[in-house]
Amino acid sequence: MNVHVVSSGDSLYSLAQKYGVSPDSILSTNKLANPNQLVLGETLLIPTQNQYTVREGDTLYSIAKKFNLSFQALSQANPSLANRPLSPGDVVKLPPKQKQTIITNGFIEPFVSDAVEHFQEAAEGLTYLTVFSYHVDEKGALTPPDDAALLAAIKQTNVQPLMAITNLKESQFDKDVGAKVLNSRSVQDTLIQNVLTVLRSKGYRGVNVDFEYLGSDLREAYNRFIKRLADRLHQEGYIISSSLAPKTSGQQVGAWYESHDYQFHGKVCDFVVLMTYEWGWSGGPPMPVSPITEVEKVLNYALSVMPARRIVMSVPLYGYDWTLPYQKGGEFAKALRERQAVALAAKYNTAISFDPKEASPYFRYTDENGKQHIVYFPDLRMMEAMFALCDRLNLSGISFWNLAFQYPAVWPFIRDYFNVRKR
Repeated sequence: MNVHVVSSGDSLYSLAQKYGVSPDSILSTNKLANPNQLVLGETLLIPTQNQYTVREGDTLYSIAKKFNLSFQALSQANPSLANRPLSPGDVVKLPPKQKQTIITNGFIEPFVSDAVEHFQEAAEGLTYLTVFSYHVDEKGALTPPDDAALLAAIKQTNVQPLMAITNLKESQFDKDVGAKVLNSRSVQDTLIQNVLTVLRSKGYRGVNVDFEYLGSDLREAYNRFIKRLADRLHQEGYIISSSLAPKTSGQQVGAWYESHDYQFHGKVCDFVVLMTYEWGWSGGPPMPVSPITEVEKVLNYALSVMPARRIVMSVPLYGYDWTLPYQKGGEFAKALRERQAVALAAKYNTAISFDPKEASPYFRYTDENGKQHIVYFPDLRMMEAMFALCDRLNLSGISFWNLAFQYPAVWPFIRDYFNVRKR
């Protein structure tokens, strides 16, 4: 596979000619709604094999690093390019590399329109699908989502379903709910039995625990609960993961961070999902959702206290459209998926830019009312950088939040980049 950044004069036909593939293959891989309206700076996944088209600033050394290849192997595969500077448009042959095998996970909310279709589109690129979520109450009871259709669809694939349990109450993470559960052994007994009942009756492979905003005073109680739940699930042959806030140190303050003990969860859980997103969030100032410099800080801290084989990094499938000037407490940014962002850029005839430091695409536009906007969103360059980071650090895998934000090209891309572990 090859990631192409659209430049002036590109068309579906010219790209097909350039890469030696059919226009239909580009169209179907990217599921383009309007193939006659490519946007400057948008990225397309080209279904080529074992080659890379040079971009501005590339060298053989940087390409070797990008694809986790040795410089010597890349030079030997391209003797005509080894002794001269590369030019944009040069085609570099990529020698076969041993691909890392990873686990992949996607979160999905069953109430989302076309949730089954979204899952089916991603299925070949997933090890697990985590159904979000079973809400826990103060007595240890579970309020289930309507997951029947999703579970029926999962049974037709080799994807394994996980159930997420959360302390959500009225769409907010509720500390009081968490405290009632974590401070009562009898409530935990009830909850654990209810979880096992769901696992057995519905065929889930295991549990993702996502208790958030508990504060520092519940840290040890949360650890004890995770240990109790993990011990019981492992006895029954199930797996357990937890979702952890993106910390860069063990002393990080804030209600989201303090109760999440990286070292303890890394010992007890089969894997942890690090929520490496929401630096740019709907109520905050404009910035990338997952700036890669910040993501790497979180991963480096995690690696200092737990083994890489336990770590699953998160990659967002969504971005935000902020109205400018940003005012704290003002209008919230609108969430959007990659194709919606590209469509906005096309509508307002603006090119998409890319921040190489943070591996983030963005663009600005002025709407019909004269208001200025800035949009940060995911594209294949961002995915490529995230995949390379996972590969370089030898992490256990990648989790996507969430499948409601469709991005069809991601799934063949990740299958090309990694071996995705399957049941």
